[in-house]
Amino acid sequence: MMSSPRPESVISSSAAFSPIIPDDDDDDEDPIIRSIDVFISPELSRTLHLLQFPIQPVITSASSSSNKNNSSKAITPIEAKLRPKHNMLELEYPIPNSALGGHSHQQADNIHLTQRTFTSNAIAPVTHMALAKLDKAGERLDIIPLQKDVLQMRPSFKHLHNHEEEDDTQTNVEKAGDSNTTTSGKQKPILFQKKESDRSASARRNSYAHKKASEESEEWIELDVHGSEGKWSSVRKDELRKIVCANREQTIQLAKSKFTDGDGGHYVRSLNYMESISSAFADPADMMVMGEPTSETTTTAGEDVDETAVAELASKLVVLLQEGLGKMIPFSVLRSNFHSEKVSDEMLIMALSSCAVLVRGNFALKSSLAQFLKKDVMKEMRDLMMLLLNMHGSIQRERLVRAFETKASTDDDYAVINADIITFVLETMAKLLNGCWVSKVPDDVVFAAKFPKFAACHGVYWMRKKEMLKELVELYEL
Repeated sequence: MMSSPRPESVISSSAAFSPIIPDDDDDDEDPIIRSIDVFISPELSRTLHLLQFPIQPVITSASSSSNKNNSSKAITPIEAKLRPKHNMLELEYPIPNSALGGHSHQQADNIHLTQRTFTSNAIAPVTHMALAKLDKAGERLDIIPLQKDVLQMRPSFKHLHNHEEEDDTQTNVEKAGDSNTTTSGKQKPILFQKKESDRSASARRNSYAHKKASEESEEWIELDVHGSEGKWSSVRKDELRKIVCANREQTIQLAKSKFTDGDGGHYVRSLNYMESISSAFADPADMMVMGEPTSETTTTAGEDVDETAVAELASKLVVLLQEGLGKMIPFSVLRSNFHSEKVSDEMLIMALSSCAVLVRGNFALKSSLAQFLKKDVMKEMRDLMMLLLNMHGSIQRERLVRAFETKASTDDDYAVINADIITFVLETMAKLLNGCWVSKVPDDVVFAAKFPKFAACHGVYWMRKKEMLKELVELYEL
């Protein structure tokens, strides 16, 4: 375990790793009242999940209104089970009589419940997240960085589906019995099944039924529940001890930037969900295009660049570029969304370079930020499409399908990509014209003429991307 150096000023949620530098111009209306030691305890990071309840369990509201002093007892689950491979968690909560409002006798048999099941939906964290514990004296803060997915717990209605499935099963059994009676003594035809094609196999693997079967094939692991009721168990005490950092002597150095004059504030600003934005300021002499440095110097603004303002601007640009499933947008259109006195051209282009790429003079959202693409191979496919458009100005869909079919024959990860998915992604950026797919937005030669250094940096990026996608490019051009 590691500790961070004790700051010389007050610690807040945004300054825990960034001590506040005193300003001589500030008055003493807000004096420092306490200094808190901050320690990093990563031992539980790989096993700890954060549970969220977007829909508040009725037991929580019932317990808080009926017994405020003992609400923690009611919200402790009585059972818990986990499927670690699929990040699935189920919690069973008891339903107190007070939550039923005295109308339990009016419920139908299939919904007469004494406990309620909550199932999880795994959400990958999009920023730095941590859980922390402040000691009773308020002088020590132990922080556990979270690496596992956040589990959002929602009520399950499987008890209703189970009732319907029982009725369907009984009906099918009766029909099967009648069918056997009718066809007894008759010859049964021999059926021949066509061999499954790669496309149908890929569709089957991406179907809901296949996903559900995969989940059901994993056995549930029963978990021990150690709640806050009564005395704490020895297991709970042992786990809580791991929260406290054992090695207080080791000091860690957090990320810094030349723009922060060594105050450590760069780490706090790096908490933005777009990693490339924070890394773009690692060296002001280098231009960061899509998180990859180039040797080209792109701005003469130097220390005048407001790092925080660029990061905030980039987050707004991501929202704009997400519209239309990441379609390409001319710089002039993006420019019109921001006042020139508040956002300069250099600032806008720097923000764009951290979240978008230049394709034939127009900007397209970085594939890694495309929320409509769930798998890495699909994002790689989108990068290949933009690369081909940038190189040739058009794409032949049949050659693209053939390239990914060939790739899937040697790498199963690419089996999820079929002709329909390729067409779907193509339609987000291109249109069919004379048998080829061309960009929906006309080429913009004005941008490269007006900002040659920025255009050159994006050109270097595409050269590197071509090298990364060399195998797929060769398969396409066969």
